[in-house]
Amino acid sequence: MKLEVNNISKLSILIGGFFLVSLSLAGCKKNDTSTITGDLLVVPRDAAYVGCYQVVGTSQTKCWDSAGNSITPVFGDAFFGQDAQFSHTTPLYTKSNDGLTIKDEVTGLTWQKTYEKPTFGGMYYWAETQTEVDNLNKQNYGGYNDWRVPTIKELYSLWNVSVGWPYIDTEYFDIKYTDEQDLSHAIFWSSDKYTGVMGNVNGETPGAELAFGVNFGTGHIKSYSISVGPKHFVRCVRGNLSYGVNLFQNNNDGTISDLATGLMWQQTDNGSGIDWEHALAYAQTQNNANYLGHNDWRLPNTKEFQSLVDYTRSPYATNAANIGPAINALFSCTGILNDGGKADYPYYWTSTSAISIANGSYPSAWYVALDRQKMETEKTFTVPVLCASTRRPLERVKEKKGCLTM
Repeated sequence: MKLEVNNISKLSILIGGFFLVSLSLAGCKKNDTSTITGDLLVVPRDAAYVGCYQVVGTSQTKCWDSAGNSITPVFGDAFFGQDAQFSHTTPLYTKSNDGLTIKDEVTGLTWQKTYEKPTFGGMYYWAETQTEVDNLNKQNYGGYNDWRVPTIKELYSLWNVSVGWPYIDTEYFDIKYTDEQDLSHAIFWSSDKYTGVMGNVNGETPGAELAFGVNFGTGHIKSYSISVGPKHFVRCVRGNLSYGVNLFQNNNDGTISDLATGLMWQQTDNGSGIDWEHALAYAQTQNNANYLGHNDWRLPNTKEFQSLVDYTRSPYATNAANIGPAINALFSCTGILNDGGKADYPYYWTSTSAISIANGSYPSAWYVALDRQKMETEKTFTVPVLCASTRRPLERVKEKKGCLTM
């Protein structure tokens, strides 16, 4: 999956969510049966359980139109239903007494506060990150010896758009840069490999293997060559081996619940590309129609939508068993033809606005691509939509132009 910024006109998606009774992190156990594959140390995940995958909010607090003007839309207005207009789980961090680690009290994950940066070393090809993990564990860094390279979903839990450039809370986490150009290369590896290889998207000769990373400078998720070209950083993590593991339930009524995150989703997208303004309106139209028996649908924010992505799948997977859109097979995605004329899958809108350059305006919105698993921006782009609803226990509760909505 790739997270991209688009001028609001790609495929938007709507998602439905509810809060579950059990949201504690109790019961997560360390699994000591790690194995070596020749790449990274594979750390087996624990099974998902209800509430184990708390999606941390993006920390966006304002709204903008497709021109990037700051607005305060109310129900019934154009552009109503943005990320900042809904309540989300607030990040909660605790710095260790020795200053070496940061505990995320929401996710149950503990992180390195800082990282190495040249000229002191600290940049790695993907498999070389295991050296950093081994060194931390030998040192008993911060009092722990179970450090690992984070999965892409663990890593993206740190993503914070309260300011942007950088997209991380710098009160707790270090991001080292000298200028905006340097910041745009603040790319951190995840442990997740891309299921395809470089060059097989448009039919060229397959090339280098790829793995996913988060650029905390520009905010993007993309895949990068694991052994050719630029090297990247690593920020290691420990704890909650159930984080990022989904627990889907088919409700057999056109909705899919993820019991791990507490979100309920439309099972199928809207079927056609629309711009961001109309993607936001689509959710309200579904609410007016009491769609699938619910009236609290919304366009998901970036972190909610990213929780859906299945990084083991892609249309260009080298293993036939993994070919398909980067989402669980319970969901139905509208098929498209890409620019190369090949069968592909669309991008989907989120409710989160974006700045394309540091200190810029917000004429763009983030979308999620289920073809190459990336995230980008634009608000005038036309893409599909997928929506979300929020209910409490025991209570029914590219430019901004055109993506599909689910």
